[in-house]
Parts: sequence; C-alpha cells; structure tokens
Amino acid sequence: MGTAFKRNFLWGSSTNAQQFEGGWDKGGKGLSIADVRKISGISDFPGFKKASDHYTHYQEDIALYGKIGFQIYRFSMAWTRIFPNGDDPEASKEGLTFYDRILSELEKYKIKPVVTLYAYDLPLALLEKYNGWMNRECIKAYTRFVETVVHYFKGRVKYWIPFNEQNFLSLDSEYMTGYRAKSREEVFRLEHHFNLAYAAATKIVHQVDPEAKVGGNIGNICVYPKTCNPKDVEACDEFMKRIGYAPGDVYFRGKYPAYLLKQYEGINFDQIIHDGDLEQIKSGEPDFMSLTYYMSSAVGAEDLIENDSQQMNGIKITNPFVKQTEWGWNIDPYGFKHYLEDFHHRYQLPILILENGLGHRDKIEDDAVHDDYRIQYLAAHIERMKEAEADGVDLIGYLTWSATDLYSTREGFEKRYGFVYVDKATLKRTKKDSFYWYKKVIETNGADLSN
Repeated sequence: MGTAFKRNFLWGSSTNAQQFEGGWDKGGKGLSIADVRKISGISDFPGFKKASDHYTHYQEDIALYGKIGFQIYRFSMAWTRIFPNGDDPEASKEGLTFYDRILSELEKYKIKPVVTLYAYDLPLALLEKYNGWMNRECIKAYTRFVETVVHYFKGRVKYWIPFNEQNFLSLDSEYMTGYRAKSREEVFRLEHHFNLAYAAATKIVHQVDPEAKVGGNIGNICVYPKTCNPKDVEACDEFMKRIGYAPGDVYFRGKYPAYLLKQYEGINFDQIIHDGDLEQIKSGEPDFMSLTYYMSSAVGAEDLIENDSQQMNGIKITNPFVKQTEWGWNIDPYGFKHYLEDFHHRYQLPILILENGLGHRDKIEDDAVHDDYRIQYLAAHIERMKEAEADGVDLIGYLTWSATDLYSTREGFEKRYGFVYVDKATLKRTKKDSFYWYKKVIETNGADLSN
C-alpha cells in the first residue's frame, strides 16, 4: 500500500438537486428553471423533473452512502422547495421538513453535510417576474432564502457553498440563470449580482452560525498553451484570468481585479455598480475554496473568439498526449495536481474538492456494472492529489462526482458518474464495482488505491 492522507482528511461524494432530486410536483415544490429546461440532442429527454427521484429514495440512497463509508456528502437545497415562487411571504414547512430528514439520515451514518445553496435552479417565477438575476430583487430573494435555511439548520451544516461553479456564468448564462445575456454589459450585470449575493451569503453564514464554514466554488480546467508560441502562452494566461483568477480574486480576495474590468471596458459601470457594492463584495470573507476538476485543455490564440454577447466560447481542445472520454474531455491526472497547487499558491486557503469524476455510458450486466475505467480515473487523480498534499496544499477533503447516477447536464442518463447505477425505467439502485473500490480507499484513507 502507498501513503495515506492526513488523519483528518474527509472522503465522500456530491450531487445536486436539479440533477438528482426530482419530485418536482411533490412537497409543495415550485417550478425552477431546471424543471422546464429543454436539452437538444436527446430523443427521450424527460427533463429534470424526475431525475433519479432522490426525493422518494433518499433513505435508500443515504443508507448506501453509509455502507460505502462516506465521511462527508455534498448536496444542494432547492430554493423552490423552501420558497416555491422564490419570494413567498412564508417558507414552506414541507420543504424545510424534507431537508431536515435528509440531514437526520446523514447524521445517522455520521456523514458531515456540505450544502450548496444555488445550483442552476432559479425559481421560475423570479425569471418571469424580474428576468431573474438581471434584477437586484433576485438578490434580495436569494438572501432571504439563505437566511432562512442557515437559521433553520444552524449547527447541523458545517460547510456551506453559496453558488455552484458561478465562474462559468460568462460561458453559459442561460443554463445558469434562465436568461441569455445579450451583451457584454448584461454578462457583467449578471456576474455582479451573483457576486453581491455570494458576499451576502458568506456574511449570513458567519453571523448566524459562527461555527460553520463557507467557501466560494470555482469550476475549472487546467489550461495549457497549445504550443510554446508566446501568442498561445498569452492566450492561455488570458483564459485563466477570465475563468479562473478573476472570479477567484472576487471570491477569495474580495475585489474586482483591473484585468477583469479591462475586459468589460466600454460598458457603463455606474449603471451596474451602486454605492456600497464594492464594500459589500470586500466584506465576503470565505473560510476555504471549493474547487471542481474534470479535465485539462489546450488553448491557442485563435481560441479566444467571443460570440455576440461577448461570452467566451467553451474550449475543449483535444490534447494528443492524453486520452479523451467519449465526450472529448481530456483525462489528465497531472492537470489536477497543477490546478490544486496553482490555486493554493495564489490564494492560500484550505481547499475542498467539490467534484471530480468520469462520465461514461455504464452498462449493467447480470446485476453488476464493471466500471474499471472509473476506478482507474479516480485512482490516478487521487494519487496526484496525494502529491499535491505532500507539496503543502492544505486539503480539507475529496468529493467525487457523483455519489449516485444522476441526470447529466446535457446528456441525461446516457452519461453516468456515480458509484451506484440507477435504472432509467425502474429507478432500481445497483452498486458498481467502483462502490466497493471506493469503500476500500476510504477505509485506508487513500493508502490502498489498487483495483
């Protein structure tokens, strides 16, 4: 066996309500933008309304998490379960009771909860009423939602994440907010409102529950220059500034860096940034960083082309030196180490890995799923994470994506990530080979990564 992680290292996995919970018409839940989202290219797409139906199967699911040995588990609380229309006069007792039950089940198995407060599931009523995050009224409604759940579950949740991968807003505003930004100015307005809401959430957590921790979340890739041509190196640096460092400077340093404002040069900041806004952003002091990682990518000067709204196009450049998944995602464990050390050196905060995993078309045969490919992917990434810790990176814990098969953002059940297989028709749960492997990894604190 190899070396283990530090004694207090935490092991677990993640899900999100919009992709996992289902129960869209149960418990008084209101419609969210996820419930009405349309995804092209899937002939039998049933939407996120049903997903994996964790709403009905939560006891079974969490019992499996207890058997595998999770010490920590990340999920999101759906805003529309607590306030069906986003800004209702009173919080839903049914919604609060549901998450009370979730926490009680986790407590039964001594699993620490990590709660994300917004994961692309804005109440539809707020989109229709205000254009959602384009309007400051949405910030008020979100803040009230945060205050409600943090007060209600005080002392039971140690780690809070205000937003899931909010730095990707400039890549896909419509998926994340329900509103498609039409200009650079609208992109910045959405980002600014997210940033104000994030800062408000961090303050609420610290004021209401001083024992709890709160951290911003960055989803990113490790970006390499396509060649050693200085123009490609500069493009790589520019990409990291826009998608990684600029949001990191906001979440973890509390300020807009000059290079971010330069990107939006020419827009009327006075109409967007109000008196006191910059002070509010500065007041949002996080306790840790939460990072997600799936792949690396290569960027060249020609790749930084912007579309009509000046939102950067997604970059998935095939790297001939590494293997790719069916969906063209580069499999690069070293990129994980590089990414962790890069952000550690820049921000000097403890890091919680919020997501890391491999999507694949898993097949069930004789009531089993032999997913050696997932085991190989995770083992290689954990080994590199171990090297990063040895180099001085302060790691809180490691959460894979995902605990159980859930509805992938654009591929539905075709693209699976979990340790537990979910039959699309019957919703039957089946433990995969990776379930038993990860159980051993947790038992040995990462010392035994063998298959």
